[in-house]
Formats: sequence, structure tokens, C-alpha cells
Amino acid sequence: MEERIISKPLPEYPPYFTYTQISFPGDPQFTFIGKPGIPKDGLIKASGTAQFTSDVKIPGMLYALYYTSPFAHAKMKSIDVSEAWKVPGVIDILVHGDPDLVWEGHPEGKGAPPGADVKSAPWAFILPSEAVWEGQPVAVAVCARSVEACYEALKKVKIEWEELPFVIDVEEAIKPDAPIARLYLGQNDNINRAIPKWQSYISIGDIKKGFSESDRIIEFEVHCPPHTLGGTEAVNVVAWYREDGCLEIWPHQKQPIIRIPSAMRQWASFLTGIPIEKVRIHDMYIGACFGGAINPQGTCFLPVALAIIFAKRNKGKPIMVLSPWTNFSSYVGEETGHFKFKVGFKNDGTITAVHVYGTFAWPAVFVLFPGFPKMIEATSIKNIIHEGVFAYTNTPAAQCYRHGTGAAIPFQEVFSRVAAELGMDPTEVALKNDGCHGHPMHPEMDEIKKKLGFPVRDSLKECIEVGKKAIGWDEKWHPPGTKRLPNGNYHGLGFAWLLTWSNRPGRRTMQGARLTFALDGKVHVFGSRACMGSGDEDLTYRQIIAEESGLRIEDIVLEMQEYHESQLFEPGGSAGLIGNSYILKELGMKTKRKILEVAAEHFNKKPEELDIKDSMVFIKAAPENNISVMGLIAKYQSKFMEGVFADGTSLYRDIPAYEWGRQVAFMEVEVDPETGEIYVKKLVIVHDAGKVINPNGYAGQLYGGSYMGLEKAWLDEIIYDPLTGVKLNDNYVTYPALTMAEIVPMDCISVESRLGYGAYGNFGVGENTGVLVRTVLRDAVYNAIGKWINEDPITPEKILKALGKI
Repeated sequence: MEERIISKPLPEYPPYFTYTQISFPGDPQFTFIGKPGIPKDGLIKASGTAQFTSDVKIPGMLYALYYTSPFAHAKMKSIDVSEAWKVPGVIDILVHGDPDLVWEGHPEGKGAPPGADVKSAPWAFILPSEAVWEGQPVAVAVCARSVEACYEALKKVKIEWEELPFVIDVEEAIKPDAPIARLYLGQNDNINRAIPKWQSYISIGDIKKGFSESDRIIEFEVHCPPHTLGGTEAVNVVAWYREDGCLEIWPHQKQPIIRIPSAMRQWASFLTGIPIEKVRIHDMYIGACFGGAINPQGTCFLPVALAIIFAKRNKGKPIMVLSPWTNFSSYVGEETGHFKFKVGFKNDGTITAVHVYGTFAWPAVFVLFPGFPKMIEATSIKNIIHEGVFAYTNTPAAQCYRHGTGAAIPFQEVFSRVAAELGMDPTEVALKNDGCHGHPMHPEMDEIKKKLGFPVRDSLKECIEVGKKAIGWDEKWHPPGTKRLPNGNYHGLGFAWLLTWSNRPGRRTMQGARLTFALDGKVHVFGSRACMGSGDEDLTYRQIIAEESGLRIEDIVLEMQEYHESQLFEPGGSAGLIGNSYILKELGMKTKRKILEVAAEHFNKKPEELDIKDSMVFIKAAPENNISVMGLIAKYQSKFMEGVFADGTSLYRDIPAYEWGRQVAFMEVEVDPETGEIYVKKLVIVHDAGKVINPNGYAGQLYGGSYMGLEKAWLDEIIYDPLTGVKLNDNYVTYPALTMAEIVPMDCISVESRLGYGAYGNFGVGENTGVLVRTVLRDAVYNAIGKWINEDPITPEKILKALGKI
């Protein structure tokens, strides 16, 4: 194994948590980057004093609550709100068909900006008359002086419903005689034709040729039932249309429109007619959403819209819209559906052809269909077809949270099944098929790395070597179903691999940050961005600016929660830090340049003869001759008035982007053959970070994301009543979730290859391990019992059935 530098920058709690950083001799060394620190908001969150949207309190505040459908599918025939108006404290009532809810051409009400196609998947209606899933906000919303009055008024509303046939399962929904799930679309079937072809079918190479060249062909299926995130934070929203004509909004940030402040302002202006320059956004903290709550069709879109509309109708009165059941009624996981596989391969493990077909629940926004694009981006497989049919059902929309499982499950299943069929070590099958866009990693990708100025590193090989050692793979791995422990349990080892993403910044539009100089020597950075809950964005961003500017971290103040016409890359797609690293690095460099230009006049020297360290400017040849940044600003105030702006364009290289980073998971389990219970004995995560900026935030994403992925595979499932289509476990008592009792011994390891396209060679991390670990449990259980469990979640009942016990 190549010489490596191993560090452990964080406190560890073995065996339940260890974190290791692995770098290499010759890697760049930094003062702040890669070092641990204390998050700015750590104390206020731990003490319970951090402010979330639910904590916003404004004198005279009113409250609003919407009605949710008790039916899986129904049409409102009539509504009577006369008794609701009599409840003391009721101020306003919005009913389907109200002029404030109607746009011409939108038969079910407002939702999309004018001109958008009402049949397009991403758009919803506000308080429609047709309920298309149980728990959907429909028909009516009330506004009152107290929360209690809101609930009481909704009880008084009288609605006559016509119950309609419903369909829950996507396989049933695509049948010709299936009940029509959405009458307002005017279709005679449930196929979602709004999905663009590139998102439902892709073919590369020659699939027939690939199968003809194979030595073996296997076919199998995997079924993923509906599940949801089950987060505990209510998605409450506050809006205030002030007497001076300004609209202030405190949105819950985990929503696509809202995460981009400029887009949020534009949308609010569309919705109300209020001039965009009079719309102000205040971002609050967010927590306990587990990477989700972003469905614009459901209860995550609605609170914002209702808050804005109620505020416009009740000028001068701040309105808080309550959304207590968002986390069970807004969407189902993006992989909800059926995967069907046909895979051709040679006897040495080389895969020659893959055809994946899937039927999935209708998506609210961009959802990755079976296998695409990860299998194409990260393998040398030359012949691939991915295709999917998306069906409307009477469930919430399918939506990504810890995005990518719809693509990652097929990725992992293909390699696991080929290894099992051949009796090969799955790590060897992975290495044999590693590559990019049908090209092998060696030597073709190595030449491209060299040409583009990247290190010639083998990310997958390095991750596997480290992970195998941590789990004891070479000593413990065995053929499936062959190892029984002294306690009678089956022993199993599982392996999964995947690319690391995002490897490059997201789409560049209006991102940038502005920095101003204060008389106390501090600099203030203005770049709004949703604070998604990890709490480490502030520290991470200050580390980058400090590294490039020479300022102390404590002298850098980030102003991210107010919109000041500058916005950073929003969270999403594990691409936030990738894009923002360029902006912040450029901002730090420009800040240093500005300070040195002014200091050059002060010292009567050239800027290149000076330097900055710990917020002190000094002459390189005579460090004792110095001045503090605070002193410099105080003396030359007018020269610092303009501040600094950066958008990262001077550093960003517009070059071809390849997915070279990899991540792997190793899992050790025991399976009780009498009860079917799974005991996870150890989990090892090895993730190519490219470059770790902030170990605190990075390790937290690895650790927390792993549990989210494990829960999806092991427990998560929404149970629907087959007679009514109503959810039976939409509460925190009966919905399955991992607890403190299921803490898993875990080793989290980062490899720093510098193969990412971030400003420091960094990759993204946020979604990665949640998706990776989602796929490893099946492989571990198969290795234990020698039987595939082809339907999630992997429960004791399914294991006992596979073993022939029931």
C-alpha cells in the first residue's frame, strides 16, 4: 500500500464512532482548511435558543391552518363555511374557487406562475377541489387569532365529498383498467407523459451486441415500496404584508423555490402582484428534516403560498401558517416502484450489457430514473439501456431526499448479482468495471487526469484498500450462507460502491458574495443561503476565506440569513460547497489583495513585499514592521468603503468534467435464523472527499447520512389500507425508525484524492452516504443467509420466508 498520512482530527467514541482522514505526501498544506473548529451556531442549537420559523413571534400575529383530505381520492361537491365563521377569533377563510386562488387556465387553482402547464409534474394547485391522496391540503384554509380557533373552525366546515376509485401501487396504476388517479388531467390512463424523454429513456452502445458477447445472462427484480422521511420539524411559514407595502417572508428553507432567494421573491411577486423590490426574505434555521420536505405539490409548497395570500388579504397582520403533518403527507421516496434487470457478463466479471426497466411513482421534481446517470458516469460498461415509466397514483409525489437512490439501487444490484453468480469477491468485480462513460479507468482516464492537471490517483482502489482493512475483509469474507457463529446466527459481510458527487459546481446563474470592512477590523460577508441544519456551513466558509486572506477566523462574520442581493449556491445535489468554494476562495484572495493595496501605500512598499497573517499586515523582509487590519481600516476608511465582490469566475476552469471520485461501504451483520432479526455489528464508510475543508461537518454528513440510508433499507415503509388508501402508520409511534437502541459501530474514513472539481479538488458529500448505505444491507444479508431479499424493507418476516421458516 502506498505511503499515506493518517490523521484523526475529531474526538472519537469507539466502537460507535471513529473518524480518520487519509492524505498523501506532497499534498498541499493549509492553515485552516482541513482543520476542526467549533460551529458558530453549536451553542445556540444545543441550548435550544436557535430561531426556527416556528419561533418567529411578531406582535399581533395571526395563525392559519389548512384542511387535509381524509380520502385517497375524492371530489368536493359542495362546501359550507358559515359555521366556521362563527368561531370566535376567525379572521379570514380561503375556499376553493376564491378569486385570490384562481388563474385563468388553471382549473384547480393557483400554483404555477402564469403560463406554466398545469399538467406539468412540478406544479401543484392551492386548495384544489379534487383530493388525489390522503393528507393532501384541499378545499379550505382558515386564519384566526389563535391556533385553537383554527382547529375549531376547520371542524365546523361542512364538505360533501364524492369518493372516487383509487390506486396505490405503481404496477397496478399502469394497467389499462386501473382507476384514474387524477381526473383533472383529463387522461384515460395514469401514465405521466410530462416527463421528458431524456429522463425516462436512455441508450448507449449496442445492447444486443453486448448481450451476444456475454458468457452469462441473469434476470431479476427488486421492489421498493413507498416510504417517507418522517422528519419531526413542522414546516411552518410566516408572511407579513406591512402597512408600507413591503412583504416580508420567513420561509421554511427546504424547498426548491425558497432555497434561491431571488426566485422566491419573483414567485411571491407573481402570486400577489406585489412589486419584487418590496419582497424581503428572512432565512431561519432548519432541522430534523433528514434531507427532505421539498415537494412543491404537497404540504411543503402550500404553507408559503397560503402565508403570502393570507398576508396580502390582511395587510398589517403577520400570518403564521401551521403545517404539522408535512413529513408524512408531502411525498414518498424517489425509488418507490419496481426495478427489472437483465445483465450480461463474462466469466471474469466484466459486464457487457445492462438493461434496467422501472415503473415508478410520479415525480414532483427532478427524480433519477433507474440507474441513470450513475451507472453511465462511473463504469466502463459500454452497452446500457435505462428506461422507466412514471405513473400517477393516489399517493404523494415521489421525491428525492438524500437524492440518488433511484439511480444507486440499480447500480449496486448489478454488481452484487454478478459477483454472486460468479462466486467472485465483489470488490474485484467493482474494480474490473470501474471507469467513466464506458471507458476503463486505466489507462484512458489516467491520461485525461494528467492532461487536465489532476493527480493520477485511483479513487476506488484506494477506498477499497482502506475499507477492507478496517472491516477485516480478507479474514472474514466467505461464500454466501456458509458461516454460522457459535451463537447459531449466520454471519455476513456486505460491500457496496458508488461514485462520489457532486464532482463539479451546479448551474451558475446569479451566485456571488459581497464583503465589507468594519472599523473593528472584522469583515462581513453577505451571501444568502439556506441554513440546512448541519450547522457547519458558517465555519466551513470562514475557513476558506481565512485561508486565502490571512485574516483570523474570528474576524470573519457571515451574513447568510438575510437577502442582500447576493446569494451563494443553494443546498442541493451535494453541490453547494463545490460551487461556493470558488466564490469564497476568490473572495478571500480579493480581500487580501485589497488590504495589501492599501497597506502598500501605508508602508510605501509594493503589495508583493507585504503579507497578512492572523489579521496583521507586515513587511515580509521585516515582520516586526506591521499594522493590524483594524488599524489599517481605521486609518484609511475611505479606501475600504467599496468593499469586495466575488463570483468565482476568475478561478473556475470550464473544462470537461469526469466522475473520478468513489465511495465504498462495508457492513458486517449477524442474522438470527430463528427470528429473522438482523444485527449490524459494524459499518465502515470510506468516502473520497477530494479535499476535506471542515472535518466536523464532513464527518457529520458521513455518520448521519449512513443512518438515513440504513433506515430506508431496514425499516422504512408507509403502510396503506388496501380498502381505503389511507396511511396506517403516519405517526411517530408506529412509523418505523432507528432509535438509540440501534446505534451501529461505525468507522468513517475520508480519502483525499483531490480529483474533484471544487476549488481545492473537493467533492460533495451531503447526499452520498445516505444513498450508498441504502444499498449495502441487501448484499450483507445475502452473504449471511445465501438468499436474496428482493423487496424492501428487509424485515425479519421476509428473511424467515426466504429461509423457508414461514
